[in-house]
Amino acid sequence: MSAWTVLGDGVSVRRSRCFEMNTLVAQRDGHTLLIDPGVLPSELDELVAMTQKVSPDLNHVSLAFTHPHWDHVLGLPWFPGAETFAHSGFHDVLEQESLAIDRSAREELAKHGEALPHPFRAFEPLLKARGTTRVTLGPFALVTYDTPGHDPNHLSLWLPDEGVLMAGDLLSAIEIPWLDGPPWVYRSTLKQLHWLYEQEDVRVTVPGHGPLAHGRVAGYRRLLHDLQYLAQLEERVTEAWRRGWSLEETRADLATMAYTGRDAAYPMNDVHAENVRFTWQALVNGDLPGVRD
Repeated sequence: MSAWTVLGDGVSVRRSRCFEMNTLVAQRDGHTLLIDPGVLPSELDELVAMTQKVSPDLNHVSLAFTHPHWDHVLGLPWFPGAETFAHSGFHDVLEQESLAIDRSAREELAKHGEALPHPFRAFEPLLKARGTTRVTLGPFALVTYDTPGHDPNHLSLWLPDEGVLMAGDLLSAIEIPWLDGPPWVYRSTLKQLHWLYEQEDVRVTVPGHGPLAHGRVAGYRRLLHDLQYLAQLEERVTEAWRRGWSLEETRADLATMAYTGRDAAYPMNDVHAENVRFTWQALVNGDLPGVRD
């Protein structure tokens, strides 16, 4: 069975058996808000059953999506007619990647003995946002933050009334920063969230994957831990690059680096190797601030 954490005031988090992905469920005044509903079909059935306790006809439901990766976008068919919300660039990615999303979903669900009951189809969210703005979904207020670095169309969602930060695929206790480009982009995102922790009463941080962080200090420590990883990554790749090492030589050297998820049951080894590549390529392209020949 999936793991549930009750946060109180109608807010719960369900952790999937697939990659320990988290779905936030908030219920108030006959309305249900689900953020990143997933992942396995049996777990989506659980979410439907929970939603029907408040909205029997599924007619007062909002779905919000932090970013367009396959494990975060499968839930809409379980909630036909739901109000949907995501980043302004979300739909374009789904259109371009729909076949790859369908393939990845089928491959990964099969590992858990489940099957996607229908082909994945791209959808366009009813509501979209870019940057920092306030969005209302039913009775729930969300403040959006553009948080690229893992994906260009990534949003982190702050629920001020509930004191919950839905971080998306950031601030995980089981994942290192998972880059999709130069590390300075991810670092800039963490600096933006640093401001949030300084200014707001963040009582719970919900990462995309793994355990929740309870309390502002616990979430802030994860942010500092991720900044430290990026700093060490950049320092060691820069040193290798200045020595004239190839990407292969650089990866071999940084394979010895200590980091969250190294050789773990949920391994980050391949992610770390790709992070080295992104950082090395940024140096080649002159896209790493503060580094000169």
